[in-house]
Amino acid sequence: MSNRVMSKTTTRIAASFASVIALALLPALAQDDEDARPARVSAPAVLAIAPAVPDWLTWGYDQQRTGWNRGETILGKNNVGKLKLLWSAKLSTPPVNTSLSTLTSPIVVQGVATADGVRDMVYIVGIDDTVFALDAGSGKIAWQKTFPNPGTPLRKPTVNCANTEQATPVADKKNGILYFTAGDGKLRGLSLADGSERIAATDMVAPFSRNWSLNLVGDMVYTAAGRGCGGSKAEPIEPGTVAAMDISDSGHPKLSRFYTGKGRPAGPWGGGGPVLGTQGLYVDTADGPNNPGSGIYGNMVLAVRPGASGLNDSFVPPNWRYLNAKDLDLGSGGPVIFPFGTRTLVAAAAKEGVVYLLNADNLGGLDHTKALYTAPRLGNDDQTYWGHGVWGGMTVYENPKGERYLYVPMWGPPAKDGPKYPISYGNAPDGSIMAFKILADGDGVTMDPAWISHDLNPPAPAVVANGVVYALQAAEHTSQHPNNPEGHGRSLDGKPPPTEDELGRYRTTPASTMTLFALDAETGKELWSSKKAMDGQTTHFAEPVVALGKLFVVDHNAHVWAFGLK
Repeated sequence: MSNRVMSKTTTRIAASFASVIALALLPALAQDDEDARPARVSAPAVLAIAPAVPDWLTWGYDQQRTGWNRGETILGKNNVGKLKLLWSAKLSTPPVNTSLSTLTSPIVVQGVATADGVRDMVYIVGIDDTVFALDAGSGKIAWQKTFPNPGTPLRKPTVNCANTEQATPVADKKNGILYFTAGDGKLRGLSLADGSERIAATDMVAPFSRNWSLNLVGDMVYTAAGRGCGGSKAEPIEPGTVAAMDISDSGHPKLSRFYTGKGRPAGPWGGGGPVLGTQGLYVDTADGPNNPGSGIYGNMVLAVRPGASGLNDSFVPPNWRYLNAKDLDLGSGGPVIFPFGTRTLVAAAAKEGVVYLLNADNLGGLDHTKALYTAPRLGNDDQTYWGHGVWGGMTVYENPKGERYLYVPMWGPPAKDGPKYPISYGNAPDGSIMAFKILADGDGVTMDPAWISHDLNPPAPAVVANGVVYALQAAEHTSQHPNNPEGHGRSLDGKPPPTEDELGRYRTTPASTMTLFALDAETGKELWSSKKAMDGQTTHFAEPVVALGKLFVVDHNAHVWAFGLK
């Protein structure tokens, strides 16, 4: 399907998409054939958030990747200090050194009608293309199914292109279907109850792709792929892609794609994958040329049209050339979207250590470079492309008083000349959760520092529910070279660079004790920790999940851990 021409199918998708936006009509945005940047629309759009549910059906809880379980009613400040380890399960997926993420983040669904009765379930996909369905109360496997990839990868696995599946699936609770991609690049849909196939398996991304978490909007399933991983003889390098699968006809799913680049550069990435906003699905892209007229969208925040049928809007930081030169691309963080007053905001941050707040309906003004607010540098004083900055995604929360918070997982120490936090819990040389209040500032917005957590080595994306932030110390090595913790691809001790297997073994050796913490959402005060329950483990790009009165997290050695109230 063309990037610029809407088919009849895509027109229907856009009409359906408009029903989830608080607008009488989703504007049709014209695009001049001579200019890849779309015409602007002045009418503001406020996102209509879906009703709160107690489940955790997708990465980041909801389509906006807020990380805020608005439907959690069991755990709160009054009882979170009583959390205990309820169970741990060792799944059969074998860890691989070059694949830093053995399991996807969990998906949690309440009240699944199985042959053994109604059960709360946890769903996870392993790098061996096995889908696991676990009883949320006991950790016992209810069913599992494997979908072997018959293809042969074009390239040997590396820690950046592991040739394994990593995209967190998405659950359609209403229709009882779990959607996921496997190593062969196909989208599949299985029954939540028994794993039976509910749609025809259909090619969505390249085999052995490095694609990111799935999102479900109406009858469309979305994912994004980048870095030029995967491929086949017919498509040796997968360009940066936002892929959309129309699953309204389960027997004949229909694929459309929007390309953000023409090769490896400018690929969209970030743990959350495509994020639903007022103009379509939003993604952050990696380093690459910034040449929209040629179809290359490096270091940008993009609003891709429903059905991946074209581009609606974009933002590019004014210093994008500097970001390219220093490999500080926007992709490492991934956007989060939330309503604020009469507008919908997009928060984007990555390796640079700077947060951009954007108007979701007008990302960067007429020249696409003007943010509503650009924060001072919060971290990464050295401006290195590894081990510092924002990785994995931010989290938003609104307390009962209507105060909006943004939680930023910062790798490495806070910036020396960064904002001063009124509440601090000591030095944080390895990483921290930084909390800010989002405030109106005339016609704009600003970020007011609230608190900074104690040291986390390093922090995974936080999640929040009932006034409690759940922060995970992931215990992964953030340096990217074992012979040179301060660099990548160079050696300080005269030894040759490690093999990819050796590098993967180094990256997955615990750098600290993998630990879950419960923090007061307004003050950052520690309310509970899992202590040494998960000592000896590590995890990469895996968010903790809070749902149904329990906390769930996975590790590199294929364990699933569940904490709750006994």
